[in-house]
Amino acid sequence: MALTSCIANFTVVGGVCVPLSTYVGLSDKSVGDILTAVMQWLLYIVGTIAVIAFVISGIQYLTAAGSEDQIEIAKRNMKWSVVGITVVLSGLIIINFVDAIFRGVVQK
Repeated sequence: MALTSCIANFTVVGGVCVPLSTYVGLSDKSVGDILTAVMQWLLYIVGTIAVIAFVISGIQYLTAAGSEDQIEIAKRNMKWSVVGITVVLSGLIIINFVDAIFRGVVQK
Protein backbone atom coordinates (compact mmCIF):
# COMPACT_ATOMS: atom_id res chain seq x y z
CA MET A 1 0.00 0.00 0.00
CA ALA A 2 1.55 3.28 -1.13
CA LEU A 3 1.44 6.48 0.86
CA THR A 4 -0.88 9.16 -0.45
CA SER A 5 -0.28 11.91 2.07
CA CYS A 6 2.41 13.07 4.49
CA ILE A 7 2.65 15.44 7.42
CA ALA A 8 3.37 19.14 6.87
CA ASN A 9 6.64 20.07 5.11
CA PHE A 10 6.94 16.59 3.57
CA THR A 11 6.00 15.29 0.14
CA VAL A 12 5.45 11.81 -1.29
CA VAL A 13 8.20 10.65 -3.64
CA GLY A 14 8.01 7.07 -4.84
CA GLY A 15 5.72 6.11 -1.98
CA VAL A 16 8.02 7.56 0.68
CA CYS A 17 7.60 10.79 2.64
CA VAL A 18 10.62 13.05 2.12
CA PRO A 19 11.15 16.56 3.48
CA LEU A 20 10.72 19.48 1.09
CA SER A 21 14.02 20.85 -0.20
CA THR A 22 13.33 24.29 1.30
CA TYR A 23 13.47 22.74 4.77
CA VAL A 24 16.43 20.45 4.17
CA GLY A 25 18.72 22.97 2.46
CA LEU A 26 19.63 20.65 -0.42
CA SER A 27 19.75 21.77 -4.03
CA ASP A 28 16.93 21.02 -6.44
CA LYS A 29 19.48 20.48 -9.23
CA SER A 30 20.12 17.07 -10.69
CA VAL A 31 23.42 15.25 -10.23
CA GLY A 32 24.23 15.88 -13.90
CA ASP A 33 23.74 19.63 -13.48
CA ILE A 34 25.99 19.67 -10.43
CA LEU A 35 28.71 17.63 -12.15
CA THR A 36 28.58 19.85 -15.23
CA ALA A 37 28.91 22.97 -13.09
CA VAL A 38 31.84 21.50 -11.13
CA MET A 39 33.65 20.42 -14.32
CA GLN A 40 33.16 23.82 -15.93
CA TRP A 41 34.39 25.55 -12.79
CA LEU A 42 37.52 23.36 -12.72
CA LEU A 43 38.18 23.98 -16.40
CA TYR A 44 37.86 27.74 -15.89
CA ILE A 45 40.40 27.59 -13.06
CA VAL A 46 42.85 25.49 -15.10
CA GLY A 47 42.33 27.78 -18.11
CA THR A 48 43.11 30.84 -16.02
CA ILE A 49 46.28 29.20 -14.73
CA ALA A 50 47.30 28.30 -18.31
CA VAL A 51 46.82 31.89 -19.50
CA ILE A 52 48.85 33.18 -16.55
CA ALA A 53 51.59 30.65 -17.38
CA PHE A 54 51.56 31.90 -20.98
CA VAL A 55 52.02 35.50 -19.83
CA ILE A 56 54.84 34.48 -17.49
CA SER A 57 56.50 32.61 -20.38
CA GLY A 58 56.30 35.77 -22.49
CA ILE A 59 57.94 37.74 -19.71
CA GLN A 60 60.66 35.08 -19.43
CA TYR A 61 61.27 35.34 -23.17
CA LEU A 62 61.50 39.13 -23.05
CA THR A 63 63.88 39.13 -20.09
CA ALA A 64 66.15 36.36 -21.42
CA ALA A 65 68.61 39.02 -22.66
CA GLY A 66 69.95 36.78 -25.42
CA SER A 67 70.68 33.79 -23.20
CA GLU A 68 69.94 30.74 -25.37
CA ASP A 69 69.15 28.56 -22.35
CA GLN A 70 66.59 31.05 -20.99
CA ILE A 71 65.04 31.50 -24.44
CA GLU A 72 64.62 27.73 -24.84
CA ILE A 73 63.06 27.44 -21.38
CA ALA A 74 60.64 30.28 -22.19
CA LYS A 75 59.71 28.69 -25.53
CA ARG A 76 59.12 25.31 -23.88
CA ASN A 77 56.96 26.88 -21.17
CA MET A 78 55.01 28.83 -23.79
CA LYS A 79 54.43 25.67 -25.85
CA TRP A 80 53.00 23.79 -22.85
CA SER A 81 50.88 26.79 -21.88
CA VAL A 82 49.32 26.75 -25.34
CA VAL A 83 48.73 23.00 -25.00
CA GLY A 84 47.03 23.64 -21.64
CA ILE A 85 44.79 26.35 -23.11
CA THR A 86 43.89 24.05 -26.01
CA VAL A 87 43.02 21.19 -23.66
CA VAL A 88 40.84 23.44 -21.49
CA LEU A 89 38.97 24.90 -24.45
CA SER A 90 38.47 21.43 -25.91
CA GLY A 91 37.21 20.19 -22.54
CA LEU A 92 34.70 23.03 -22.28
CA ILE A 93 33.44 22.37 -25.80
CA ILE A 94 33.11 18.63 -25.13
CA ILE A 95 31.33 19.10 -21.80
CA ASN A 96 28.87 21.60 -23.24
CA PHE A 97 28.25 19.38 -26.29
CA VAL A 98 27.66 16.23 -24.21
CA ASP A 99 25.40 18.17 -21.84
CA ALA A 100 23.39 19.47 -24.80
CA ILE A 101 23.08 15.96 -26.24
CA PHE A 102 21.79 14.53 -22.97
CA ARG A 103 19.30 17.36 -22.63
CA GLY A 104 18.20 16.95 -26.26
CA VAL A 105 18.83 20.56 -27.25
CA VAL A 106 21.45 20.09 -29.98
CA GLN A 107 20.63 22.33 -32.94
CA LYS A 108 21.28 21.28 -36.51
